[in-house]
Amino acid sequence: MKSIVATPLLRSILAPTLGALVAIIFFMMASLYKQTLEEQQRAIHIERVAEIRANIEGAFNGATNLTAGLIAFVSSTGDISNDFFNQLSENLIQQNALIRNITLAPDNIIRHVHPLEGNEAAVGLDLYNHPTQGEATKVMIESGTPVLAGPYELVQGGIGVIHRVPIFLNGDYGNQYWGLMSTPIDFTRLLEMSGVTDPNLNMQLAMRSIEGTGTDGIIFWGEESLFQHPNAIRTYIQVLNGRWEIGAVSTDNISPAGKRLVLYVQLVGGLFALLTTFMIWQLLRMNERLHSSQQQYRQLAQQDSLTGLPNRVLLNDRYNQSVARAERNRQNLVLLYMDLDGFKRINDEHGHQVGDHALAEIAKRFQHTVRNSDSVIRMGGDEFIVLLENIQSVDAVLSISDKLLTAVSQPINIKGLRFNLGMSIGVACFPHDGITLDQLITAADHAMYNAKAAGKNQISWSSDPNFYFKQ
Repeated sequence: MKSIVATPLLRSILAPTLGALVAIIFFMMASLYKQTLEEQQRAIHIERVAEIRANIEGAFNGATNLTAGLIAFVSSTGDISNDFFNQLSENLIQQNALIRNITLAPDNIIRHVHPLEGNEAAVGLDLYNHPTQGEATKVMIESGTPVLAGPYELVQGGIGVIHRVPIFLNGDYGNQYWGLMSTPIDFTRLLEMSGVTDPNLNMQLAMRSIEGTGTDGIIFWGEESLFQHPNAIRTYIQVLNGRWEIGAVSTDNISPAGKRLVLYVQLVGGLFALLTTFMIWQLLRMNERLHSSQQQYRQLAQQDSLTGLPNRVLLNDRYNQSVARAERNRQNLVLLYMDLDGFKRINDEHGHQVGDHALAEIAKRFQHTVRNSDSVIRMGGDEFIVLLENIQSVDAVLSISDKLLTAVSQPINIKGLRFNLGMSIGVACFPHDGITLDQLITAADHAMYNAKAAGKNQISWSSDPNFYFKQ
């Protein structure tokens, strides 16, 4: 007797516990592997950010060093003709796609612009007194060194980072300030060439200038919140007179292949946990055959795939439960066997796909019509069963049946088509018309055919309904 008690106890505690331990081990392994992948991915992202930084710095150096010859010519001559300026500037611009245009501003007033087309608004611009660009110009003059300012919305359109170089006359002129050269660098193209806007980057980036503004610099690209992110990757770009800071946050810490591997480990862990549980469970109930029946039952489909209603398999279970409640509470149990009138014509004329839509719509109406305590089952084709519990009178059956007939009679609209259906209902009552489910279905089915023979779209009883509900 003691062993009989111990078997279910071990089956209920030991098997799930061992299975859970196996699952925990595998999930810990998956977690450690995931952390390793995240660290590897972060290292890749750090390398990618460093590459972007190097690209930006290299692009700046290439663009800023390119104009050294033009500056040297003006410094030595003190002047330059517009034709020679245009010729030299055109050659420089062709060598670097980032340079939007080149301007010379003697006495800080822009006099030479190449190309002129599209940049006419810049001619005559007083850079020293400009409301947004004047500060950078003053810093350049005071320091006597090149400065990089921006990004700015340019008067000639677009966004540019402006490289300004002070020009001092040498030779016979002494060290006299002549003016400056400005080179707007295409900021949008700079980001594209450096990889910032690459759609496959899998990172969100932000950039800010920090020179002279402390750690909370001016954001000029991306969202400021990225710099506060706990996993943000941060690096600095040296840009002549100042520094830019890049903040990057990964949008995908693990590669798709890595995610699949983590998922596989978790799935294997889950499967091993289930297998362990199953083996222990089976070992402790070798003489039992309940498991095989439960396994078979789990594999059975319990719902009709078209309508989502319970099918014949689940009907047996519903019926047994309903009978138990009816006998325990001394209540009536009524079975309605329903067959649609006119449905075959829909399939024949419009095809089974339209017919399937019609059946799904009818099933939905049935579910909205019956009570919560009632069950709607699809037997197959256009035949349905409704189990009615706790029915007190013939009028109650008639009331529900009339509602079902009304629900079916409402027009059905499918893909521009309009249909009207009817329905024949056969009624049988437990236990007067049958004890088993098959007996009750047979009785209700015969009554349904009587309803069809009598003209369809009506109700027929298997036997005298007054005998069912004696007051």
